[in-house]
Amino acid sequence: MRINQTMKIKTAADQIAEILRNDIFSGNFLPGSRLKENEISQLLNISRTPVREAFRILESEGLVEITSNKGVQIPIITKEELDEVFELRILLEVYCIRKFVNTIDENQIQDMEDILKKSADAINQKDYLSYFNNSINFHAYYMKRCQNERLYSTFFIVRNSIRCAQILLQKNTRYYRESINKHKEIMGALTERDSDKCEKLLRQHLGANCQTMKKSLDNIMRLQKEM
Repeated sequence: MRINQTMKIKTAADQIAEILRNDIFSGNFLPGSRLKENEISQLLNISRTPVREAFRILESEGLVEITSNKGVQIPIITKEELDEVFELRILLEVYCIRKFVNTIDENQIQDMEDILKKSADAINQKDYLSYFNNSINFHAYYMKRCQNERLYSTFFIVRNSIRCAQILLQKNTRYYRESINKHKEIMGALTERDSDKCEKLLRQHLGANCQTMKKSLDNIMRLQKEM
């Protein structure tokens, strides 16, 4: 029997991490929430060891913080940290999209158009988790084409650091509409192979997202007090 070397077998820790990751992205755990090892192991009817390993996986992705005094907690990002994160995202994404626009082909254009369609469908169905996943896929598509795995990994860690804060935007339909409209504009600039226009639109898009999320932090603090 020949074994496919590219096939990755999911361990128990990987599966638990995936469950918790989806719960975080779905808003079942709000920023500031603590994840208790014993409760999760009992709920999933599994030993504590893979739960502990799952926490480490999520920590490496920037989705939880593990400290000696607070245990495992969904991070709360500050407005200052948001500024730093988006500044880094702009640096990474502008570099990649300018590089990508020089090599983009018709198949890749179609791939990204398909992602946009899935995003629109998700909004119409009020499937916000699916929308966020497709939104990430849109940005990740051109990031991946830079052929730089370290840069790509950094992008996802940076991206995950604000994903938790986006939970509070789930009922903000205006945010979704504005976001997908900007994605469509960026797609148009990519189709035109206009690198300057791509950069301008991308900077506007990420800058607007940063401002919207900073406003949502007041809601996070209010919810934190009510927990």
